[in-house]
Amino acid sequence: MTYGEVAAEAGFPGAARAVGRILATADHDVPWWRVVTTTGRLVPGHEDDHARRLRAEGVALADGRVVPDGADGRLVTGVAGADQGPAA
Repeated sequence: MTYGEVAAEAGFPGAARAVGRILATADHDVPWWRVVTTTGRLVPGHEDDHARRLRAEGVALADGRVVPDGADGRLVTGVAGADQGPAA
């Protein structure tokens, strides 16, 4: 999922940077590693940890980026059936 998609789902389309800021400064444990840029780029400075967490969930990576899902080209970083936190 991209920062923009998270912002739109939260009712704040166009607030992708705010999502990044919230994930970077959150005091509680949030699945920050499931969010990437629209190009699939991993979090700068945290690429190794980001890649490790995504690979552990079965997400395909290539050249430091999430590989788009073959079905529709979307970046898929969540795990079906995995706990993704409380529903809004």
